[in-house]
Amino acid sequence: MTDLLNEKLRLLTEKYGVEPGRISGSAGKWFVEAAAGGRSVLLPHRVERRFQELKNIVNNGTLEELSTLRFANMSAGGDVRLALEREIDLAAWLAGSPVKSAFATADGGKRTVNALFKLVSGVSVCIECSNLLPAGRPVMDRHEIIAARGVASDRVVDTQVPQSSIYLIADGAAAEYTDVDSELFGLSEFEVTVVRAAFALLVKPELAGEWNRAAGRAAQVAAACLESVVAQRVVEFEEEVTK
Repeated sequence: MTDLLNEKLRLLTEKYGVEPGRISGSAGKWFVEAAAGGRSVLLPHRVERRFQELKNIVNNGTLEELSTLRFANMSAGGDVRLALEREIDLAAWLAGSPVKSAFATADGGKRTVNALFKLVSGVSVCIECSNLLPAGRPVMDRHEIIAARGVASDRVVDTQVPQSSIYLIADGAAAEYTDVDSELFGLSEFEVTVVRAAFALLVKPELAGEWNRAAGRAAQVAAACLESVVAQRVVEFEEEVTK
């Protein structure tokens, strides 16, 4: 898969005259290395269209006085810790505020985690992560932002299962197709976000430091959450950790 992603990235960089780079990834974490040197972590969710739209709704004042963020991420055998890191970064980025405190509960094997956070801004966050979906099922996630005035979600009201653009049912078999990027036709939605994230860092290298710090913070908060499951106590984060 990495070869295909790098081929698509090469086409983008050549088309727009951007310095080339190379994508690499392992254990669910992705990186890009520019030709001039420097390896940066990728945060694919930050370039995903639905989250960009939520960020715009928050920034332009459509939602007034953010109150609560409710996130869920369910997968079939995925890494719960990495899913938690992703959702933590999404919450801090969308709300524009770092995590101040956290508390989590989980099942015995930590395959299902329910975490509660308080951001420095006072916004509350609830994140549910699980990897217990039946084998072969795609990731199911939902992100809802509740404010004193207005509610926003990345899913249609009352929708739990992500919808596809095209459904093909023929000869007793069914297939689904969703293309979200005309320049990256043929890639899955997640693969598109990885390539676009790499391209974004090559276009704006100054983002690298911000993303590296954000990924480190999210990993630290996620690890503390899982530790709080055992200790059964609220974890407080120092200001220098949340800057």
